[in-house]
Amino acid sequence: MEINNSSELQAAIKKLELQKELQKDLLVKHFNATYQSLKPFNILKNSLSKVIHSPVAVDNIINTSVSLGVGLISKKLLLGKSSGILKKLLGTAMEFGIAGMISKQSNSLKLGGLNLLSKLFKSKKSAAQIQ
Repeated sequence: MEINNSSELQAAIKKLELQKELQKDLLVKHFNATYQSLKPFNILKNSLSKVIHSPVAVDNIINTSVSLGVGLISKKLLLGKSSGILKKLLGTAMEFGIAGMISKQSNSLKLGGLNLLSKLFKSKKSAAQIQ
């Protein structure tokens, strides 16, 4: 762009100043967005959102929770309150062993549980329909 007189120079200066303001506004907006995304709470929220929306992760969390829950319940049922350290160690080993077995068999147990639930609900529906 070639500037030949003072009015063209003034117009070019105004255009550059306007461009400068627009770029400054964009930079401030980008900075604020980056600042917000780097806050620990927002990082945690975004990470949890990704986990929640991932079906594989949710399935793994549910399987692990069920496995540990069954292991803990089986320990309490079989040993009760353990007073000795050897009994506590044996109970903990048994708890994690059962949790591991449940975790490895989670798909077949899930299918069995779903079949059982569907049979229970079908029988209630069919009995209600007969009466």
